[in-house]
Amino acid sequence: MGLKLVKEAPEQRAALESVSSGDGGLFDADGRRVIQHDAGKLPRILDEIGAALSEFCAGGGNLFRWGAGLSRVYVLADDEASGRDGRAQLMRWAGSVTLHPVDVAHLRELVGRAAAHEKYDGRAEKYKPCDCPEPAAKAYMARGSWPEIPLLSGFVECPTMTLDGRVLDAPGYDAATGLFAAWSTIPGYVSPPRTPTRRDAADAAETLAKTVATFPFVSPADQSAALAGMILAVCRRSLPSAPMLCVTAPTPGTGKTLLTDTISILATGRRASVMAMGHDEAEADKRLAGVLMAGDAMVNIDNVERPLGGDLLCQVLSQPVLKTRPLGASSMVDVPTHAIMAATGNNLSVQGDLKRRVMMIRMDAKLERPELRAFDGEPHLERVLRLRGHLIQAALTIPLAYVAAGAPDVGTTPLGGFEDWDRLVRRPLVWLGLPDPLDTNAQLRTDDPDLEATLALLTAWFDLFAGSAMTAADVIREGMASGEGFDTSAATHPELREALMLISNGRQPTARSLGNWLRARKDRVVAGKRFVVLPQDRNGVARWMVATGEAGISAEIPM
Repeated sequence: MGLKLVKEAPEQRAALESVSSGDGGLFDADGRRVIQHDAGKLPRILDEIGAALSEFCAGGGNLFRWGAGLSRVYVLADDEASGRDGRAQLMRWAGSVTLHPVDVAHLRELVGRAAAHEKYDGRAEKYKPCDCPEPAAKAYMARGSWPEIPLLSGFVECPTMTLDGRVLDAPGYDAATGLFAAWSTIPGYVSPPRTPTRRDAADAAETLAKTVATFPFVSPADQSAALAGMILAVCRRSLPSAPMLCVTAPTPGTGKTLLTDTISILATGRRASVMAMGHDEAEADKRLAGVLMAGDAMVNIDNVERPLGGDLLCQVLSQPVLKTRPLGASSMVDVPTHAIMAATGNNLSVQGDLKRRVMMIRMDAKLERPELRAFDGEPHLERVLRLRGHLIQAALTIPLAYVAAGAPDVGTTPLGGFEDWDRLVRRPLVWLGLPDPLDTNAQLRTDDPDLEATLALLTAWFDLFAGSAMTAADVIREGMASGEGFDTSAATHPELREALMLISNGRQPTARSLGNWLRARKDRVVAGKRFVVLPQDRNGVARWMVATGEAGISAEIPM
């Protein structure tokens, strides 16, 4: 470091045992940085605080940049894990790793560990030890940019691999990826070969398949999707995006949560943290943002009872970074989204754009009370935990072997927006001759309630108003009309009324709500038909019609 003795001066008489570094900082005889808090020297003091924290981090100190602030990696004790995270309404298990935001008070403690602090005592005519003054800590936090502190992209609790095939299996911080490996030892884990063979990968796939062999998967593709979830468990932090794992069954007690816990144990050594959907989309969005701020490795939205969807959830799954506003803050921050997202539900329904961002895993025990099934031998999760190290090795071996083979084409169409997941999770399984994990998604389109409602309105509208330009108010007036025939309360056009009630979730439709609904779905082709917006009428009101065909403006559309 090029240390040299400090020249004695009246204002530095207490630093007789200190030395100065090339950056002008002071160090005591033990090599510990000394920060002297002199009036009028705030810029120098803040620079020295930054240098002290940088040295603290370089020595293994637990402090990182995360979002718009500073955080520490934090392990929940038993008593802390018994409650819920107020930010996300999330139930975590003992030993869960999360992120603890660093405020001014905590920063004073950390800076006190990183350096010695002194103030000049005029009476004694020497410097005396002190705690880091609160104004200095506040000023350092107010900088808002701390390039001297390592950037954290996330923490991992099991060995993982990077996009270029490098295995990270040493605990601690990896500067190249920004990942912090938060584990000590994992019994049974042995580093996989640097270039595994296809035979190695096939044996690894068989190991994973045996682990979930007792689950009542609907088809081999569903079991392949479960294996994809286990591979995702060990490489999610390196992937910029990944589909959501949606586990569904017609009957409670089939093992949906047990399967997500299996995947979570590979990733973290614990069962998955559980989050409820909330009463509406806005509540679900708040909880999801809180989960991402806390840095959880895997979250299971358990027992979903309403259609699963939402703009924020779509963004979390397909974008590497989410811009969100922390609770109580006024500014937006960027937060990594690389958590494993899962959802379970009985006859789980997925709607809207989320359909192309999920991987469905279907199970059916074909029993009235599947929870009463008896299994011999060791309880499933205890066995998974005992074999965790071996299973992690197997889950890493499969994508490593595929990369070592040159990532050959397997004849599948890449899943748009999830190219790296496709390369490291999906295609290696197809390369081994297993079913495509995305084959299970075929039924999503027919089970989509939004698609069902759109088709119903397109059909009823076309049957009644084919070739006519209609305003939203015109359609509602006709659709809600009644009074013809013997039953004066009967709908004049029952199919149209049923479709309107379907798109409005059973509430009375209005011209504004129907207009907004149509704008969100204009030009979307369903069963060869689409809603088209026409020039406004003389009153400035938008007109609509149903056209046929997939492209261009149909000749039947009146201008």
